Amino acid sequence: MAVDHSNSKRQSVMLTADVSSYSIKTVNLAVELAVSVNTKLHVLFIEDEDLLQVAGLPCSSEITLTTACKRPTSTDLMQRSLRSLAQQFKQTLQQQAQASNIAWSFDTVRGRVRDISLEFESDATYTILGHSLKHRLQSRRTHGPRKILIISNDSPHQQQALEMLLRRFSQEKIELWLANGDTEIEVSPEMTNQINNNDYDVRLIGFDRRKMNVLLDREGSSFDCAIASKHEQIEELTPILKKLYCPIILVA
Repeated sequence: MAVDHSNSKRQSVMLTADVSSYSIKTVNLAVELAVSVNTKLHVLFIEDEDLLQVAGLPCSSEITLTTACKRPTSTDLMQRSLRSLAQQFKQTLQQQAQASNIAWSFDTVRGRVRDISLEFESDATYTILGHSLKHRLQSRRTHGPRKILIISNDSPHQQQALEMLLRRFSQEKIELWLANGDTEIEVSPEMTNQINNNDYDVRLIGFDRRKMNVLLDREGSSFDCAIASKHEQIEELTPILKKLYCPIILVA
């Protein structure tokens, strides 16, 4: 049974995911972050509003992967299917969280994952957005470095999230892509210490933030994770998130 946090106002790490972005790898990432910062984890499964509306249209039908046969669908059938997936998600969370001995909780809400992830009233220090189905279906690079995109302020929370990712990929080559005001690489002393003191194999790549759209059109599906500030303007952050197909950690 999930740990009851109904009397606790603070959720320090929150993972949001829907039917297209739920995966065991994303759960593992959220659990690792909660363990790393020694705090509890709250998971929010989002029943996709658009998917439910489409399922209710008279022209909609479902094609099964096993038989390739069409069958009619409806909002009720789709909702039952989503709730079944939510239950699987919760069981996966329970197994991973208990194995790591962290407190956890789970809720389901109806809406759109990007909207809720950015606007959901939570004082979570970290909010993780699950990666999309497109990213999971793409062939993973068999060679080449792990790529982390950083679009954030240089807060202690960012440093903790980055440290967790660096440890996660510590046996591989890593590229840190840093959004700057221009092409000059601006690296804080804290980040320099993170890299040098732990002897990570890291290459720093700076780019002009004003050319973010160009970068994401070219590289958006190749990043393994991204870190961004929760304090970014929503109208500026939303287009960026739409072009990223990897887990995204929003930090306070």
